[in-house]
Amino acid sequence: MKFEIQQEDLQKALDVIANVVPNKTTLPILSCVLLEATKESLTLSATNLDISITTSTTKVTVKDPGRVAIPAVKFVPFVRSLRPGVVTIAQKGEQITLTSGKSRLTENTMNVADYPVLKKPEEKSGLTMTADTLITMINETAYAVSRDETRPALMGILWEVRPTSLTMVATDAHRLARSIRQMDWKFTGEKNMIVDTNGLRQIPRIAAAARDEDAANTDINVFVGANQLSFRAGSTVLQVRQLEGPFPDYQAVLPKDNDKFVTVDKADFAQSIRRVAITADRVTSQIKLGIEAGRMELTARGTEGSQSEDEISVSYQGDPLEIGFNYSYLQDILKNLQAESVVLSLKDSQSAALIKPVQDTGEEMGVVCLLMPLRLAGD
Repeated sequence: MKFEIQQEDLQKALDVIANVVPNKTTLPILSCVLLEATKESLTLSATNLDISITTSTTKVTVKDPGRVAIPAVKFVPFVRSLRPGVVTIAQKGEQITLTSGKSRLTENTMNVADYPVLKKPEEKSGLTMTADTLITMINETAYAVSRDETRPALMGILWEVRPTSLTMVATDAHRLARSIRQMDWKFTGEKNMIVDTNGLRQIPRIAAAARDEDAANTDINVFVGANQLSFRAGSTVLQVRQLEGPFPDYQAVLPKDNDKFVTVDKADFAQSIRRVAITADRVTSQIKLGIEAGRMELTARGTEGSQSEDEISVSYQGDPLEIGFNYSYLQDILKNLQAESVVLSLKDSQSAALIKPVQDTGEEMGVVCLLMPLRLAGD
């Protein structure tokens, strides 16, 4: 195999796929990137068996077609370090030589026949949505996934695909995030699946690559397979594993009788939390919200005797209420809600709270976050 390509074009292609290459693996071949050169194009692939990415470019001059598996650990950073200019990659026996100006890298390759065969998307069931909508829904839910490897289903995001809507849900049993969007797509029936979160976090990268190819390319095609989800953006295809369930019945835990509603400016709320969290207990991360008509007082106490207080204005007309939360969880929620104001729906100090972003008109935005409270001293 031998081809020539501009350093910038090679680096862009590697940047799309390289993040998937595992740092540690029991299968050494997975530490490689796969390069496949034909007369017309160069295709680069990477996989960790749970996530696979393939991208192609025609900005290449191929002199000898071929396939090669190159260890990424030195190859990728070397390409990134090169000056702009033509890069020549040539394979001879079990080695490749990369040359660019006076720079040269010689690297051993691995047996390309051992590289996993990447399945092609099952394109019969393709759906189309804008990249921005997809990325926003992932951001609105992914922070709430569990890190508990003994409960693998909670490490993924539940997708509920319906003829006119898409719902994503994530939970770690302490908090829950649900995002719903109405969709104009051709889908019949109902499909529920739990999708690997780390794979979904690759979508901003492939969307950016597609926009780099064509600024007008703002859509992502989604292909629903039996055990994977595939995403096509421009010349890049991302394949993400579905996880085995079951996923909890999240509808059963969403409170229906919260009757106290607090509307607060999101930026003011976030800044106040950041202030008082400085003295919060390092174990519980608790801050207390004292809510009464027109105001909210935030307090935190540390184990060393330190204490901080702050007060912000809110819209609230109910009875006074105190409730405690993990400040880090609150910050995660606010950071991932795209609105200037949020509404806290509360019942009492021991019941789950709902937090929703609202538009200036007061209209809800299809997102709801559930957060379990922390027990306050004396409760």
